[in-house]
Amino acid sequence: MEYYSSLDASQLDSETPTVFEIISASQLEALLSPSLRYILVHYAQKYPGYLLRVANRFDELNLVLRTAIEYYFFKNWQGSFTENFYGLKRVSKTPLANAKYNQAKLSQLVPSMIGDGRRLSKLQRWVSIFEITGTAYLSEKFGYQYELLYSKYATNQLEITDDMSASEARVIWLQRRFVQLYPYVQSSLKAANLFVALMYLGGESKAPTLLTALFNINFSRLQQSDYSRNEAPLSRKSQKPNRVAPPSKTEILLSFLWRNLLRPSSKAVRFALGTFFPLAIFSLKFLEWWNNSEFAQQLAKSQSSGLKDVVPPPSVLARLAQQESKSRKHYRSGALCPLCKQQISNPAIIETGHVFCYTCIYNYLRDSHKLARNPEDLATDNDEDHSDEESDEENQSDNEKSDRKEKADNHAPTYNVSKGGRCPITGRKLLRCKYNALTDEFDVDCVRRLIF
Repeated sequence: MEYYSSLDASQLDSETPTVFEIISASQLEALLSPSLRYILVHYAQKYPGYLLRVANRFDELNLVLRTAIEYYFFKNWQGSFTENFYGLKRVSKTPLANAKYNQAKLSQLVPSMIGDGRRLSKLQRWVSIFEITGTAYLSEKFGYQYELLYSKYATNQLEITDDMSASEARVIWLQRRFVQLYPYVQSSLKAANLFVALMYLGGESKAPTLLTALFNINFSRLQQSDYSRNEAPLSRKSQKPNRVAPPSKTEILLSFLWRNLLRPSSKAVRFALGTFFPLAIFSLKFLEWWNNSEFAQQLAKSQSSGLKDVVPPPSVLARLAQQESKSRKHYRSGALCPLCKQQISNPAIIETGHVFCYTCIYNYLRDSHKLARNPEDLATDNDEDHSDEESDEENQSDNEKSDRKEKADNHAPTYNVSKGGRCPITGRKLLRCKYNALTDEFDVDCVRRLIF
Protein backbone atom coordinates (compact mmCIF):
# COMPACT_ATOMS: atom_id res chain seq x y z
CA MET A 1 0.00 0.00 0.00
CA GLU A 2 2.97 2.34 0.38
CA TYR A 3 3.19 2.66 -3.40
CA TYR A 4 -0.25 4.22 -3.55
CA SER A 5 0.58 7.13 -1.27
CA SER A 6 0.48 10.47 -3.04
CA LEU A 7 3.21 12.01 -0.84
CA ASP A 8 6.90 11.29 -0.46
CA ALA A 9 7.13 10.11 3.12
CA SER A 10 10.93 10.40 3.17
CA GLN A 11 10.67 14.18 2.90
CA LEU A 12 8.17 14.49 5.76
CA ASP A 13 8.10 13.82 9.48
CA SER A 14 8.26 10.08 10.01
CA GLU A 15 5.91 10.21 12.97
CA THR A 16 3.44 13.08 12.69
CA PRO A 17 1.46 13.30 9.43
CA THR A 18 0.42 16.66 8.05
CA VAL A 19 -3.11 17.92 8.47
CA PHE A 20 -3.52 17.94 4.70
CA GLU A 21 -2.98 14.17 4.53
CA ILE A 22 -5.60 13.61 7.21
CA ILE A 23 -8.06 15.94 5.45
CA SER A 24 -7.44 14.17 2.14
CA ALA A 25 -8.08 10.80 3.76
CA SER A 26 -11.32 12.04 5.34
CA GLN A 27 -12.50 13.59 2.08
CA LEU A 28 -11.78 10.38 0.22
CA GLU A 29 -13.63 8.48 2.94
CA ALA A 30 -16.66 10.71 2.38
CA LEU A 31 -16.64 9.92 -1.36
CA LEU A 32 -16.87 6.13 -1.02
CA SER A 33 -20.47 5.78 0.14
CA PRO A 34 -21.99 8.22 -2.43
CA SER A 35 -20.02 6.48 -5.19
CA LEU A 36 -21.29 3.05 -4.15
CA ARG A 37 -24.83 4.41 -3.89
CA TYR A 38 -24.62 5.92 -7.38
CA ILE A 39 -23.40 2.64 -8.89
CA LEU A 40 -26.07 0.63 -7.07
CA VAL A 41 -28.90 2.98 -8.09
CA HIS A 42 -27.67 2.95 -11.70
CA TYR A 43 -27.88 -0.84 -11.91
CA ALA A 44 -31.05 -0.98 -9.82
CA GLN A 45 -32.81 0.98 -12.57
CA LYS A 46 -31.80 -1.71 -15.07
CA TYR A 47 -32.47 -4.72 -12.83
CA PRO A 48 -35.09 -3.57 -10.30
CA GLY A 49 -36.21 -7.09 -9.48
CA TYR A 50 -32.80 -8.00 -8.09
CA LEU A 51 -31.34 -4.77 -6.73
CA LEU A 52 -34.30 -2.59 -5.71
CA ARG A 53 -34.50 -4.01 -2.19
CA VAL A 54 -30.74 -3.72 -1.83
CA ALA A 55 -30.88 -0.07 -2.92
CA ASN A 56 -33.63 0.66 -0.40
CA ARG A 57 -31.49 -0.81 2.40
CA PHE A 58 -28.25 0.69 1.19
CA ASP A 59 -27.41 2.58 4.40
CA GLU A 60 -27.64 -0.50 6.60
CA LEU A 61 -25.81 -2.78 4.15
CA ASN A 62 -23.14 -0.17 3.61
CA LEU A 63 -22.70 0.17 7.38
CA VAL A 64 -22.19 -3.60 7.79
CA LEU A 65 -19.88 -3.93 4.78
CA ARG A 66 -17.78 -0.89 5.62
CA THR A 67 -17.53 -1.95 9.26
CA ALA A 68 -16.21 -5.38 8.22
CA ILE A 69 -13.65 -3.82 5.86
CA GLU A 70 -12.52 -1.24 8.41
CA TYR A 71 -12.24 -3.92 11.10
CA TYR A 72 -9.90 -5.89 8.85
CA PHE A 73 -7.69 -2.88 8.21
CA PHE A 74 -7.65 -1.77 11.85
CA LYS A 75 -6.77 -5.28 12.96
CA ASN A 76 -3.87 -5.62 10.53
CA TRP A 77 -2.76 -2.07 9.76
CA GLN A 78 -3.98 -0.02 12.76
CA GLY A 79 -5.76 2.38 10.41
CA SER A 80 -8.77 2.74 8.17
CA PHE A 81 -8.90 1.82 4.52
CA THR A 82 -8.29 5.34 3.24
CA GLU A 83 -5.73 6.11 5.94
CA ASN A 84 -3.80 3.04 4.85
CA PHE A 85 -4.02 4.33 1.28
CA TYR A 86 -2.18 7.49 2.40
CA GLY A 87 0.32 5.55 4.52
CA LEU A 88 -1.18 6.56 7.89
CA LYS A 89 -2.10 4.64 11.01
CA ARG A 90 -3.57 5.26 14.46
CA VAL A 91 -1.62 4.59 17.62
CA SER A 92 -2.42 4.71 21.29
CA LYS A 93 -1.15 7.70 23.24
CA THR A 94 1.71 6.73 25.55
CA PRO A 95 4.06 8.70 27.83
CA LEU A 96 6.63 8.49 25.03
CA ALA A 97 4.37 10.68 22.90
CA ASN A 98 5.58 13.69 24.87
CA ALA A 99 7.42 16.29 22.83
CA LYS A 100 10.63 15.86 24.84
CA TYR A 101 11.09 12.35 23.40
CA ASN A 102 12.20 11.85 19.81
CA GLN A 103 9.72 9.37 18.43
CA ALA A 104 11.62 8.91 15.16
CA LYS A 105 14.83 7.79 16.89
CA LEU A 106 12.97 5.54 19.31
CA SER A 107 11.12 3.87 16.45
CA GLN A 108 14.40 3.27 14.62
CA LEU A 109 16.14 1.79 17.67
CA VAL A 110 13.42 -0.58 18.87
CA PRO A 111 10.66 -0.54 16.24
CA SER A 112 8.91 -3.72 17.34
CA MET A 113 8.82 -2.75 21.02
CA ILE A 114 7.60 0.78 20.34
CA GLY A 115 5.08 -0.45 17.77
CA ASP A 116 3.65 -3.15 20.02
CA GLY A 117 3.39 -0.74 22.93
CA ARG A 118 1.40 1.76 20.88
CA ARG A 119 -1.07 -0.65 19.30
CA LEU A 120 -4.71 0.27 19.71
CA SER A 121 -6.78 -1.44 22.34
CA LYS A 122 -10.10 -3.06 21.48
CA LEU A 123 -12.01 -0.05 22.78
CA GLN A 124 -9.89 2.39 20.79
CA ARG A 125 -10.23 0.21 17.71
CA TRP A 126 -14.03 0.14 17.89
CA VAL A 127 -14.16 3.86 18.66
CA SER A 128 -12.13 4.51 15.53
CA ILE A 129 -14.42 2.28 13.47
CA PHE A 130 -17.45 4.07 14.91
CA GLU A 131 -15.91 7.44 14.02
CA ILE A 132 -15.57 6.35 10.38
CA THR A 133 -18.73 4.33 9.76
CA GLY A 134 -21.07 5.00 12.68
CA THR A 135 -20.92 8.78 12.68
CA ALA A 136 -21.51 8.88 8.92
CA TYR A 137 -24.54 6.58 9.28
CA LEU A 138 -26.01 8.56 12.19
CA SER A 139 -25.38 11.88 10.46
CA GLU A 140 -27.17 10.61 7.35
CA LYS A 141 -30.18 9.38 9.33
CA PHE A 142 -30.41 12.42 11.61
CA GLY A 143 -30.09 14.81 8.68
CA TYR A 144 -32.85 13.03 6.77
CA GLN A 145 -35.11 13.00 9.84
CA TYR A 146 -34.42 16.68 10.50
CA GLU A 147 -35.44 17.63 6.96
CA LEU A 148 -38.71 15.74 7.34
CA LEU A 149 -39.59 17.18 10.73
CA TYR A 150 -38.48 20.73 9.99
CA SER A 151 -41.08 21.11 7.25
CA LYS A 152 -43.77 20.02 9.73
CA TYR A 153 -42.34 22.28 12.42
CA ALA A 154 -42.33 25.28 10.07
CA THR A 155 -45.98 24.68 9.12
CA ASN A 156 -47.12 24.24 12.78
CA GLN A 157 -47.93 20.55 12.36
CA LEU A 158 -46.00 19.54 15.48
CA GLU A 159 -48.42 21.09 17.96
CA ILE A 160 -49.74 19.25 21.01
CA THR A 161 -53.54 19.20 21.13
CA ASP A 162 -55.97 18.12 23.83
CA ASP A 163 -57.27 15.07 21.97
CA MET A 164 -53.78 13.44 21.89
CA SER A 165 -52.83 10.65 24.21
CA ALA A 166 -49.87 10.90 26.58
CA SER A 167 -47.60 8.79 24.36
CA GLU A 168 -48.45 10.80 21.23
CA ALA A 169 -47.88 14.08 23.06
CA ARG A 170 -44.52 12.79 24.31
CA VAL A 171 -43.50 11.85 20.74
CA ILE A 172 -44.52 15.29 19.44
CA TRP A 173 -42.58 16.96 22.24
CA LEU A 174 -39.46 14.92 21.46
CA GLN A 175 -39.76 15.76 17.77
CA ARG A 176 -40.04 19.47 18.52
CA ARG A 177 -37.01 19.30 20.82
CA PHE A 178 -35.07 17.42 18.16
CA VAL A 179 -35.81 20.09 15.53
CA GLN A 180 -34.86 22.86 17.95
CA LEU A 181 -31.65 21.33 19.34
CA TYR A 182 -30.22 19.41 16.37
CA PRO A 183 -28.67 22.46 14.61
CA TYR A 184 -27.01 23.61 17.85
CA VAL A 185 -25.62 20.15 18.62
CA GLN A 186 -24.31 19.80 15.08
CA SER A 187 -22.69 23.24 15.20
CA SER A 188 -21.13 22.50 18.60
CA LEU A 189 -19.58 19.25 17.35
CA LYS A 190 -18.19 20.99 14.27
CA ALA A 191 -16.74 23.78 16.41
CA ALA A 192 -15.14 21.26 18.78
CA ASN A 193 -13.61 19.32 15.88
CA LEU A 194 -12.33 22.58 14.40
CA PHE A 195 -10.74 23.55 17.72
CA VAL A 196 -9.01 20.16 18.04
CA ALA A 197 -7.84 20.38 14.42
CA LEU A 198 -6.34 23.82 15.09
CA MET A 199 -4.52 22.42 18.12
CA TYR A 200 -3.17 19.62 15.93
CA LEU A 201 -2.12 22.14 13.31
CA GLY A 202 -0.29 24.16 15.96
CA GLY A 203 1.52 21.10 17.32
CA GLU A 204 -0.25 21.15 20.70
CA SER A 205 -1.94 17.80 20.10
CA LYS A 206 -1.48 14.73 17.92
CA ALA A 207 -5.20 13.94 17.75
CA PRO A 208 -6.94 15.79 14.89
CA THR A 209 -10.56 15.00 15.86
CA LEU A 210 -12.66 15.17 18.99
CA LEU A 211 -13.16 11.41 19.45
CA THR A 212 -9.49 10.64 18.96
CA ALA A 213 -8.58 13.28 21.53
CA LEU A 214 -11.09 11.94 24.08
CA PHE A 215 -9.88 8.32 23.74
CA ASN A 216 -6.13 9.08 23.56
CA ILE A 217 -5.67 8.12 19.91
CA ASN A 218 -2.87 9.71 17.90
CA PHE A 219 -1.99 9.59 14.22
CA SER A 220 1.33 8.36 12.90
CA ARG A 221 2.92 7.08 9.70
CA LEU A 222 3.33 3.47 8.70
CA GLN A 223 6.84 2.19 9.40
CA GLN A 224 8.80 -0.63 7.83
CA SER A 225 7.99 -2.78 10.84
CA ASP A 226 4.28 -2.45 10.04
CA TYR A 227 4.79 -3.75 6.52
CA SER A 228 7.09 -6.57 7.61
CA ARG A 229 4.57 -7.61 10.26
CA ASN A 230 1.85 -8.05 7.62
CA GLU A 231 4.01 -9.74 4.99
CA ALA A 232 3.56 -13.48 4.62
CA PRO A 233 6.66 -15.54 5.45
CA LEU A 234 8.58 -16.93 2.48
CA SER A 235 8.66 -20.48 3.75
CA ARG A 236 6.13 -21.79 6.18
CA LYS A 237 7.04 -25.20 7.54
CA SER A 238 4.00 -27.09 8.58
CA GLN A 239 4.40 -28.67 11.97
CA LYS A 240 2.43 -31.86 11.72
CA PRO A 241 1.63 -33.62 14.96
CA ASN A 242 3.55 -36.80 15.66
CA ARG A 243 0.72 -39.22 15.38
CA VAL A 244 0.39 -42.81 14.28
CA ALA A 245 -3.34 -43.04 13.73
CA PRO A 246 -4.60 -42.02 10.26
CA PRO A 247 -6.72 -38.86 9.95
CA SER A 248 -10.43 -39.24 10.43
CA LYS A 249 -13.05 -38.52 7.76
CA THR A 250 -13.91 -35.19 9.40
CA GLU A 251 -10.27 -34.08 9.31
CA ILE A 252 -9.99 -35.14 5.67
CA LEU A 253 -13.14 -33.17 4.79
CA LEU A 254 -11.96 -30.06 6.64
CA SER A 255 -8.55 -30.28 5.02
CA PHE A 256 -10.15 -30.61 1.59
CA LEU A 257 -12.41 -27.59 2.20
CA TRP A 258 -9.52 -25.49 3.48
CA ARG A 259 -7.24 -26.41 0.63
CA ASN A 260 -9.79 -25.99 -2.21
CA LEU A 261 -12.35 -23.44 -0.94
CA LEU A 262 -11.44 -21.43 2.13
CA ARG A 263 -7.78 -20.78 1.35
CA PRO A 264 -8.39 -19.54 -2.25
CA SER A 265 -11.28 -17.40 -0.99
CA SER A 266 -9.11 -15.79 1.68
CA LYS A 267 -6.42 -15.07 -0.92
CA ALA A 268 -9.01 -13.49 -3.22
CA VAL A 269 -10.33 -11.32 -0.38
CA ARG A 270 -6.81 -10.21 0.53
CA PHE A 271 -6.07 -9.41 -3.10
CA ALA A 272 -9.27 -7.36 -3.41
CA LEU A 273 -8.60 -5.44 -0.20
CA GLY A 274 -4.92 -4.89 -0.96
CA THR A 275 -4.93 -4.17 -4.71
CA PHE A 276 -8.39 -3.77 -6.21
CA PHE A 277 -9.69 -1.24 -3.69
CA PRO A 278 -6.63 1.05 -3.94
CA LEU A 279 -6.97 0.92 -7.72
CA ALA A 280 -10.66 1.85 -7.37
CA ILE A 281 -9.71 4.74 -5.09
CA PHE A 282 -7.18 5.98 -7.63
CA SER A 283 -9.84 5.84 -10.35
CA LEU A 284 -12.25 7.70 -8.08
CA LYS A 285 -9.73 10.47 -7.41
CA PHE A 286 -8.97 10.73 -11.13
CA LEU A 287 -12.67 11.06 -11.97
CA GLU A 288 -13.06 13.70 -9.25
CA TRP A 289 -10.15 15.68 -10.71
CA TRP A 290 -11.49 15.27 -14.23
CA ASN A 291 -14.96 16.55 -13.33
CA ASN A 292 -13.52 19.56 -11.49
CA SER A 293 -10.92 20.48 -14.13
CA GLU A 294 -11.41 23.32 -16.60
CA PHE A 295 -10.38 21.11 -19.51
CA ALA A 296 -13.32 18.76 -18.91
CA GLN A 297 -15.72 21.70 -18.71
CA GLN A 298 -14.41 23.17 -21.96
CA LEU A 299 -14.63 19.78 -23.65
CA ALA A 300 -18.22 19.34 -22.46
CA LYS A 301 -19.13 22.80 -23.74
CA SER A 302 -17.57 22.10 -27.13
CA GLN A 303 -19.47 18.82 -27.41
CA SER A 304 -22.78 20.38 -26.40
CA SER A 305 -22.35 23.51 -28.53
CA GLY A 306 -23.83 21.71 -31.52
CA LEU A 307 -27.05 21.09 -29.63
CA LYS A 308 -27.45 24.78 -28.80
CA ASP A 309 -27.47 25.85 -32.45
CA VAL A 310 -30.83 26.75 -33.93
CA VAL A 311 -32.10 24.09 -36.30
CA PRO A 312 -32.73 25.65 -39.74
CA PRO A 313 -36.19 25.36 -41.34
CA PRO A 314 -36.90 22.47 -43.74
CA SER A 315 -36.75 24.76 -46.78
CA VAL A 316 -33.17 25.76 -46.00
CA LEU A 317 -32.21 22.15 -45.32
CA ALA A 318 -33.65 21.05 -48.66
CA ARG A 319 -31.76 23.81 -50.45
CA LEU A 320 -28.51 22.83 -48.76
CA ALA A 321 -29.07 19.19 -49.66
CA GLN A 322 -29.58 20.12 -53.29
CA GLN A 323 -26.41 22.20 -53.30
CA GLU A 324 -24.40 19.38 -51.79
CA SER A 325 -25.81 16.88 -54.27
CA LYS A 326 -24.57 18.94 -57.21
CA SER A 327 -21.09 18.13 -58.42
CA ARG A 328 -18.58 20.75 -57.46
CA LYS A 329 -16.23 22.10 -60.08
CA HIS A 330 -12.64 22.15 -58.88
CA TYR A 331 -10.07 24.47 -60.35
CA ARG A 332 -7.32 22.84 -62.37
CA SER A 333 -4.18 24.73 -63.20
CA GLY A 334 -3.10 24.99 -66.84
CA ALA A 335 -1.27 27.18 -69.32
CA LEU A 336 -3.95 29.91 -69.22
CA CYS A 337 -4.12 32.71 -66.68
CA PRO A 338 -7.23 32.34 -64.47
CA LEU A 339 -7.87 36.11 -64.64
CA CYS A 340 -7.34 37.10 -68.28
CA LYS A 341 -7.99 33.61 -69.73
CA GLN A 342 -4.98 33.96 -72.03
CA GLN A 343 -1.52 32.41 -72.27
CA ILE A 344 0.45 33.20 -69.10
CA SER A 345 3.10 35.81 -69.78
CA ASN A 346 5.66 36.82 -67.16
CA PRO A 347 4.40 34.15 -64.71
CA ALA A 348 4.10 34.97 -61.01
CA ILE A 349 3.05 32.89 -57.99
CA ILE A 350 1.27 33.86 -54.76
CA GLU A 351 1.13 32.30 -51.29
CA THR A 352 -1.61 29.80 -52.15
CA GLY A 353 0.52 28.27 -54.92
CA HIS A 354 -1.49 29.43 -57.95
CA VAL A 355 0.24 31.00 -60.97
CA PHE A 356 -1.02 34.08 -62.86
CA CYS A 357 0.27 36.75 -65.17
CA TYR A 358 2.26 39.21 -63.10
CA THR A 359 0.32 42.27 -64.24
CA CYS A 360 -3.05 40.51 -63.87
CA ILE A 361 -2.53 39.32 -60.29
CA TYR A 362 -0.83 42.55 -59.19
CA ASN A 363 -3.64 44.76 -60.50
CA TYR A 364 -6.27 42.40 -59.11
CA LEU A 365 -4.83 42.33 -55.58
CA ARG A 366 -4.22 46.08 -55.56
CA ASP A 367 -7.87 46.84 -56.39
CA SER A 368 -9.45 43.64 -55.01
CA HIS A 369 -11.54 45.55 -52.46
CA LYS A 370 -13.08 47.59 -55.26
CA LEU A 371 -14.00 44.49 -57.21
CA ALA A 372 -15.80 43.00 -54.18
CA ARG A 373 -18.79 45.39 -53.92
CA ASN A 374 -21.12 45.60 -50.94
CA PRO A 375 -24.60 44.09 -51.24
CA GLU A 376 -26.16 47.56 -50.78
CA ASP A 377 -24.32 48.90 -53.85
CA LEU A 378 -25.35 45.89 -55.89
CA ALA A 379 -28.96 46.31 -54.81
CA THR A 380 -28.86 50.00 -55.75
CA ASP A 381 -27.45 49.20 -59.18
CA ASN A 382 -30.10 46.55 -59.73
CA ASP A 383 -32.83 49.00 -58.74
CA GLU A 384 -31.48 51.59 -61.18
CA ASP A 385 -31.35 49.07 -64.04
CA HIS A 386 -34.82 47.84 -63.22
CA SER A 387 -36.17 51.41 -63.07
CA ASP A 388 -34.63 52.18 -66.48
CA GLU A 389 -36.41 49.21 -68.02
CA GLU A 390 -39.73 50.22 -66.53
CA SER A 391 -39.32 53.80 -67.74
CA ASP A 392 -39.28 52.57 -71.33
CA GLU A 393 -42.56 50.71 -70.87
CA GLU A 394 -44.48 53.08 -68.59
CA ASN A 395 -44.84 56.83 -68.55
CA GLN A 396 -43.46 58.44 -65.42
CA SER A 397 -43.56 61.99 -64.30
CA ASP A 398 -40.56 64.28 -64.68
CA ASN A 399 -40.34 64.83 -60.92
CA GLU A 400 -39.84 61.12 -60.20
CA LYS A 401 -37.17 60.86 -62.90
CA SER A 402 -35.28 63.86 -61.55
CA ASP A 403 -35.44 62.52 -57.96
CA ARG A 404 -34.07 59.14 -58.98
CA LYS A 405 -31.30 60.83 -60.97
CA GLU A 406 -30.26 62.99 -58.03
CA LYS A 407 -30.29 59.95 -55.74
CA ALA A 408 -28.08 58.01 -58.14
CA ASP A 409 -25.67 60.93 -58.42
CA ASN A 410 -25.44 61.43 -54.68
CA HIS A 411 -24.91 57.74 -53.97
CA ALA A 412 -21.18 57.02 -53.56
CA PRO A 413 -19.95 53.45 -53.86
CA THR A 414 -18.55 51.84 -50.69
CA TYR A 415 -15.90 49.15 -50.58
CA ASN A 416 -15.54 46.22 -48.22
CA VAL A 417 -11.87 46.18 -47.26
CA SER A 418 -12.19 42.85 -45.42
CA LYS A 419 -12.97 41.12 -48.72
CA GLY A 420 -9.85 42.48 -50.40
CA GLY A 421 -6.36 41.03 -50.41
CA ARG A 422 -7.57 37.47 -51.02
CA CYS A 423 -6.62 34.77 -53.49
CA PRO A 424 -8.99 34.89 -56.50
CA ILE A 425 -9.10 31.07 -56.63
CA THR A 426 -9.37 29.92 -53.01
CA GLY A 427 -10.55 33.14 -51.35
CA ARG A 428 -7.94 32.84 -48.59
CA LYS A 429 -6.49 35.95 -46.99
CA LEU A 430 -2.93 36.68 -48.15
CA LEU A 431 -0.60 37.55 -45.28
CA ARG A 432 1.66 40.03 -47.10
CA CYS A 433 -1.14 41.94 -48.77
CA LYS A 434 -2.06 44.87 -46.48
CA TYR A 435 -4.54 47.69 -47.04
CA ASN A 436 -3.13 51.25 -47.21
CA ALA A 437 -5.71 53.83 -46.13
CA LEU A 438 -3.73 56.75 -47.59
CA THR A 439 -3.69 55.44 -51.16
CA ASP A 440 -6.98 53.49 -50.81
CA GLU A 441 -5.18 50.49 -52.30
CA PHE A 442 -3.58 47.28 -51.13
CA ASP A 443 0.20 47.12 -50.79
CA VAL A 444 1.04 43.96 -52.72
CA ASP A 445 4.15 42.20 -51.40
CA CYS A 446 3.09 38.59 -51.84
CA VAL A 447 3.68 38.12 -55.59
CA ARG A 448 6.85 36.32 -56.66
CA ARG A 449 8.00 36.03 -60.26
CA LEU A 450 8.94 32.65 -61.67
CA ILE A 451 12.14 32.34 -63.68
CA PHE A 452 12.50 29.25 -65.85
